[in-house]
Amino acid sequence: MLSAVKWLSSFLVFWTVTAWSDSVSYEQPLYVADITLQNEQEFVQLLERAEQLILAGSPVEAGQPRVTFVLHGPVLRSLLRDDYLENKRLVDLAASLSALEVIDVKACNTWMGLHGLEAGDLQPFVDVVVYGPGEVERLAKTQNYVDF
Repeated sequence: MLSAVKWLSSFLVFWTVTAWSDSVSYEQPLYVADITLQNEQEFVQLLERAEQLILAGSPVEAGQPRVTFVLHGPVLRSLLRDDYLENKRLVDLAASLSALEVIDVKACNTWMGLHGLEAGDLQPFVDVVVYGPGEVERLAKTQNYVDF
């Protein structure tokens, strides 16, 4: 009888530890970048930094980009469809990282409206959010994003 109790308690401890370890998440951190950069070179540097995540072998989950760029400021103009040829390197890098689901690019509609831009003016991989700083705060508070 005593050995049956020991076996049962050992089994319960093993089962509890196994169930707990299965529920523990070892996810990679998600990053958000609040971008008010003045020039394209700084944005390319941030994109290259994001690219390092995949070059270093960091896993990318389908449907969950690792870095979200929230753009509001003059650098947003580099993602205009009409200015593609002037910003080809930047746009191509951002588009490929977006397609690989390494990054998500969001534009602040408030900033765009103040500067006469519309969502249709942007490259197709850019999503528009109502207010950039609010989106950064939302991602940090509700989805545990950290600064990039």
